[in-house]
Amino acid sequence: MAFSYKKPFLSADEAASALGVEVQTIYAYVSRGLLHSESGGRKDRSKRYRKEDIEQLLLRREERSQPGKTARAALSLGQPVLESSITLLGEDTLFYRGKDVLKLSENQKFEDVASLLWDCEESYPFDTTWPKLSEECIGILNRLEGRPILDISRILLPFIEYEDAKAFRKDHKTYKKTSSSILRYLCLFSSGKTSSEGSISETLLSSWNKKKESSNYGSKLRLLEASLILSADHELNVSSFTARCVASSEASLYQVVLAGLAALSGPKHGQLTERASTLLSQSTGNLKKDKLLLEEKLRNGENIPGFGHPLYKKGDPRGKKLIEMVKRFYPNDPNVQIYLQFLKQVEELIEDYPTIDAGLALVSKVLQLPKGAGIGIFGIGRTAGWLAHAMEQYESGNLIRPRAKYIGNLPEV
Repeated sequence: MAFSYKKPFLSADEAASALGVEVQTIYAYVSRGLLHSESGGRKDRSKRYRKEDIEQLLLRREERSQPGKTARAALSLGQPVLESSITLLGEDTLFYRGKDVLKLSENQKFEDVASLLWDCEESYPFDTTWPKLSEECIGILNRLEGRPILDISRILLPFIEYEDAKAFRKDHKTYKKTSSSILRYLCLFSSGKTSSEGSISETLLSSWNKKKESSNYGSKLRLLEASLILSADHELNVSSFTARCVASSEASLYQVVLAGLAALSGPKHGQLTERASTLLSQSTGNLKKDKLLLEEKLRNGENIPGFGHPLYKKGDPRGKKLIEMVKRFYPNDPNVQIYLQFLKQVEELIEDYPTIDAGLALVSKVLQLPKGAGIGIFGIGRTAGWLAHAMEQYESGNLIRPRAKYIGNLPEV
């Protein structure tokens, strides 16, 4: 199905051209409920149409002629398979419930963005005090010291669920209260603390980077907030789709997050952040040596992690944003310049752009965070999105149950 428009909204003429119909037919589609029109803004009286709606109409045509083909494509970077009001992906930015994420990353707290994702208009779920780890959890946490952050979270979260019987109540207020507690617990697991009084970013930074009195503490905190915000959601990525599938069975929010963490642990998802961090650690600052290193990896058939995203032909805006912020906050730091130079070398060599994985790896190096912090940031940030998807799926009441096309041996007659 050919569809070349990149922007999220189309004019009536563009919609008609994409569908191969007259503009009057577009208006007829609206009146029949097949398309939804929206105002172009205060100064623009014309109507605009969502690209996803146009794609759905095209998809319906193709389904009638090739039903198997479109079903397979939908599960692999293809057409939307379910409706969501959480995240809209654009060509050079993305939006959480209509808010530009790149702008949110500049001045918002992660907790405020999580509340936005959870559609918390009536009450703020982070007004309550932080939870405290039980003696049993503290003992286990001490024994797990040095283990990967995601592993610690996957081990301890079931203990927290067992102690939180109220979390099984099925109402919006409980969902949001439980969600805020889960995020804070993940923060405690990652920081090694038993409780806190600050924000999630402040808690992580105070544990991972002790130099709070340094002159650039504000820049460090903003980079960490931005990293969490930009990681929070990315529509139906593999971990978010996994989370929605689990939520559709009406499993608890704790089990939804455990499922998301399992998907995130794979080498094609969250582990890309750690691989990008390992690659960045190999930079020397010597252009010739670094070029030889990268060329050797390519000759050996190795993939360069942290570059190239299939949904963004002009580069992942999340990775771009983190790199731009690092450049702005650390314009004269020689070590930072080595990392930036290395990323630029990779970009020129493989002719592709850095993703959020490269951005998180860069932030981890610049802030001198401990090993595994990059995927820890990704995991805590993305948990906010998993919880948003879970609540949206609960609201729909639908069980996600795709069908498989059997291609094995036919039964014997």
